[in-house]
Amino acid sequence: MESKGKIFVTGHRNPDIDSLASAFALAELRRRQGASDICALCPGVMPERARFLFEKFRLPLPVSRNDIHLRVSDIMDRSIPTIPLGVTLLDAVRTLKESGYPRLPVIRENGEYAGMLSPLNLLSHLLDISEGGLTGRMIYSSIRMMSEVIEAELLAAFDVDEMQNFKVYVAAMGVDSFETHMPQGESRELAIITGDRAEIHLHALQLGIRLMIVTGDKEIEPLILESAKLRGVTVLRTKLDSASVIRRLKFSMPVEYFGFSEKTVTVLKPSDRVRRVENPVLNQPEDVIPVVDEKGFYAGVVFKKSVTGEPPFRMILVDHNEVEQSLPGVEEIPVIEVVDHHRIGMMPTAVPIKFTGDIVGSTCTLVASMFKSSGESLTPELAGLLLGGIVSDTLDLKSPTAAALDQRMYEWLEKISGVKGTELMAELSRIDSPLASKTPDEVIDSDRKTYVDGKYKFSLSQVEESNLELLHQRLDELRAAMQSVLENENLSFIALMVTDAVRENSEMLVFGDKHVMANLPYRHITDELFAMPGILSRKKQLLPQILSVTSALNRGF
Repeated sequence: MESKGKIFVTGHRNPDIDSLASAFALAELRRRQGASDICALCPGVMPERARFLFEKFRLPLPVSRNDIHLRVSDIMDRSIPTIPLGVTLLDAVRTLKESGYPRLPVIRENGEYAGMLSPLNLLSHLLDISEGGLTGRMIYSSIRMMSEVIEAELLAAFDVDEMQNFKVYVAAMGVDSFETHMPQGESRELAIITGDRAEIHLHALQLGIRLMIVTGDKEIEPLILESAKLRGVTVLRTKLDSASVIRRLKFSMPVEYFGFSEKTVTVLKPSDRVRRVENPVLNQPEDVIPVVDEKGFYAGVVFKKSVTGEPPFRMILVDHNEVEQSLPGVEEIPVIEVVDHHRIGMMPTAVPIKFTGDIVGSTCTLVASMFKSSGESLTPELAGLLLGGIVSDTLDLKSPTAAALDQRMYEWLEKISGVKGTELMAELSRIDSPLASKTPDEVIDSDRKTYVDGKYKFSLSQVEESNLELLHQRLDELRAAMQSVLENENLSFIALMVTDAVRENSEMLVFGDKHVMANLPYRHITDELFAMPGILSRKKQLLPQILSVTSALNRGF
């Protein structure tokens, strides 16, 4: 199976055993078939019964995610070269040129982001006609940095790492002119560029200068060198000529001396959603945008083309196909496959995709059948997990949704796993009672799906419970929680179906549109509570009945 980027396999929001088990098993099947980078997801919190199954069969839990929104961290580049704070401008320019990028991040020693360096802000600073610009005398640097840039030899050295301002003069005149040319009272800032004229060397030393640079690789008389050492004057000797030295010295300044930290630079965070930063990124002139974390540390860069480029992820949906039921953000990522046993309500796709669907009671039935037809073997552990999905979603084959294929895969998986489905059902039934142990919000959201039919948007929740009396005891709490969801999500109505699989009975609590409630074909226990004997399946029994009511009301009947 070939695909570009990482593949996520996920079931619906508010996951159940069937969606989690089928996602995990399908990811394994596709991995064996060539999808090297594929991962099963758990949307939100892993339900206790699903956790029990994964732990029982010693299988790793799927990765939990609350959304699948594409974020800056998903598209940022971490390999682009960076420029350390403190290097010479010459080294920074070399790095910038060799990289081929229009600008590069400047980083402090501890990893903090300092700014972006580009040829434009370098040029604007170098062409400044003030004292510190390209045409000025002033250079802020250290002797060591200056010696590296002009490839000089240290003949006498004092405080070579001290950063200071140097005023640079070229001694290309006679002694008399030299004396009048040199400033007075600023000797410890003076740097003199000279050739091999000993008389100039002597006069320069008498001024008490800070630095003397001898060009052309000329020899210096031992007495002059000794005098320099006595006076604390640093002497450098370079093979470069005076003109080259003058040009290069400006590039000995540290990179932070230049204007790389403009306030107009757009800075992104790794957690930023790509869709939310797309316009600011596309509307700025720069093609390389820095990414900085919450603590100010450099994380990478984003290229403008990456914002509108192909996402690095692909999606496989199991046990659902409607966007409203999937992880938030699924619409941002291409769906390449669907394995489902529900109605088809998915969004259009740009290209053909693989779609496996059938009228069965469990998605795990479909995935097990895919293993069998492909000739891929199932481990006992994986077979046990898939069996748990079938047992859970078909209520151990008692649900009216159970089909002949469910029965065949159920028996096949029992043989491979060495586990009986009825025993697995009994184990699952003993794991926590939703109405006894969960908050009202958790009960409602543990397995809730939202649907749209014409003008109606509604949610149906279902929980399994061995004691329906618990529903009556918690009516007030559940009523308040359901009313809150109804208002917050702007739903037409919301229903909670509580099912006792052992006694093959359900009751349903409904709030919202009175016309829908009035047309439901179930016996009222109270105005909002309905008795539903023999109704076990939300998908095959409840949803079609509700859709027949909403469809009729949409037509105005």
